[in-house]
Amino acid sequence: MTAEETLQTELQFYEKNKQEYLKLYPGQFVLIKGEQFGGAYTTDAEAYKAGLDQFGDQTFLIRQVLEDGTKVSYPALTVGVMSIHP
Repeated sequence: MTAEETLQTELQFYEKNKQEYLKLYPGQFVLIKGEQFGGAYTTDAEAYKAGLDQFGDQTFLIRQVLEDGTKVSYPALTVGVMSIHP
């Protein structure tokens, strides 16, 4: 499976479970690998560390649980400064 296909799977898994996440983890950051829920974390840094601990250098998705229409900007991600590879 390509990285694009994996990301699509993870985004679909998030959307499928979003209403539950909104009830249980509003504003938190969820960690998803494929169709596996890796936990909810208070900060994106905690989610990132947990992702590295659980999945090593494999790709994974971190998504903040927000209502539709809420805009959040992460400039470091936009310009490619951050990477999952240490």
